[in-house]
Amino acid sequence: ISFIQPIATKPEQTTGINKWAIESQDENIRFFGTLHPDFPYWKDEIKVLAQAGIKGIKFHPDYQNFFVDEPRLFKIYEKIFEAGLIILFHAGIDIGLPKPYHCTPQKLKKVLDSFPGAKIIAAHMGGYLYWKEVEKQLVGRDIYFDTSYSLTDLGAQAMAKIIKEHGINKIIFGTDSPWGEQAKEIQMLKALELSHEELQMVLSDNAQKLLGLT
Repeated sequence: ISFIQPIATKPEQTTGINKWAIESQDENIRFFGTLHPDFPYWKDEIKVLAQAGIKGIKFHPDYQNFFVDEPRLFKIYEKIFEAGLIILFHAGIDIGLPKPYHCTPQKLKKVLDSFPGAKIIAAHMGGYLYWKEVEKQLVGRDIYFDTSYSLTDLGAQAMAKIIKEHGINKIIFGTDSPWGEQAKEIQMLKALELSHEELQMVLSDNAQKLLGLT
């Protein structure tokens, strides 16, 4: 099963993308929803997504031009979590965009502090190219990291260190496809010398538990 993560880069794209995502799902291809922070009917859209069985919402603060710790976003986060949905954030640098970067580990920590127990995933091992700050601000906290587009730049030794210190049960396989290929990413994970059980947790078990899949 693959989970696709669409993004509305303009407020008016929100409902159309979510309608497409809901209608395009099948047994093997699933979707998170999208929500642009400037979309005025965000409360209604959260209900639509939850009622359709969508598991979560992805935000890309750089593409959507908001800082992850802006107070105006917290009422949106609260309603998302109340609906039982997961939030996945693009975290760290986006190589296609200039500074300022809108979801740094320090800013993401403020969200965690405000919503203890919430289901949150930080893409790119907590923050692409911000991994020293990830270790200081996020490692060991109640947040999932996904492995997408991180192994090559982070390196095997540093990757293994973050996984060990953060906890194998909070690491989820991701690829940032098409920029990362599934087969290649799996081979790099295997090179970390994880046990069979640990590899199974990263590739499947952790996501199954978080997403409520059988």
